[in-house]
Amino acid sequence: MAALRKRSLKTLPLVGAGIFLALIFLSRPVSAMEDETDLHYSVYLGGLYLGSIETEVRQGKSNYKIESAARTNAAFNWVLNWFAKGETEGLVSLDKFFPRQHQHKSTWNDNVRIVSMDYDNAGEVKVQKTDTRDDTLGKLTPIDPASLTNTLDPMTAILTMTNRLEKGMGCNAELPIFDGHRRYDLMLSEKPERYFKPSRYSVFEGNAIGCKIDIVRKGGFRVNQDSDRNANNEQDVIVWAGSPIENGHVVPVRMRMETQFGMMEMHLDRYREGPVKLVSNNSK
Repeated sequence: MAALRKRSLKTLPLVGAGIFLALIFLSRPVSAMEDETDLHYSVYLGGLYLGSIETEVRQGKSNYKIESAARTNAAFNWVLNWFAKGETEGLVSLDKFFPRQHQHKSTWNDNVRIVSMDYDNAGEVKVQKTDTRDDTLGKLTPIDPASLTNTLDPMTAILTMTNRLEKGMGCNAELPIFDGHRRYDLMLSEKPERYFKPSRYSVFEGNAIGCKIDIVRKGGFRVNQDSDRNANNEQDVIVWAGSPIENGHVVPVRMRMETQFGMMEMHLDRYREGPVKLVSNNSK
């Protein structure tokens, strides 16, 4: 039991990163005067139910708001107890998205992280954060303060990305991200379409666009993180996006990432767009 727990703890950053990537890919743009979309995802690791992610997107002509929450399966609390909640508010101008406030709180076992970010009209960001982890100075790579101007929070970044997909502009893009702790560039490249058969795990069936995710670290990461990575960490992370209903919005519908414990998959198992609601047979 102790050996399993030790091995699992070494893998927590990888598992958490997978859920985090799923979380930031939930948000999507809407085009109506005041449109509402609710999404719910279940995440599986090696065939086991790992946890859930849900998001609410509200957007008008000149503003948007996104609220998301993710949590691990309570059955894994003895080794992995993770919860995250995020909220972003911003403005829409000339079909571009500009964050004004972003808040994120996460708990990892007994550790708590809270970050609050405010953006001014010049694109500069002010950060307030609390972190109960004991990170000794020097263990993290430095962040260049100049690199933070005109960065996006993760939710706004993916709102920007899904807007491109809505317009048929494809997935290829490079976005500068700052989440309050880490500065990185999100590199997205398009993969061939894939057809998904009907499944009891998902409300989606049909062709979906594939987006490959790569992260270029700029600062705020552990100094020894690159040397700790193994071959499993180098596997492709791909998110597929499509419309669950005819003439509906394009949203992320599936994610896949290989880990040392097996394949991690994210399934869209509930979907609501206005009065239309879909629920899969295996929704958690």
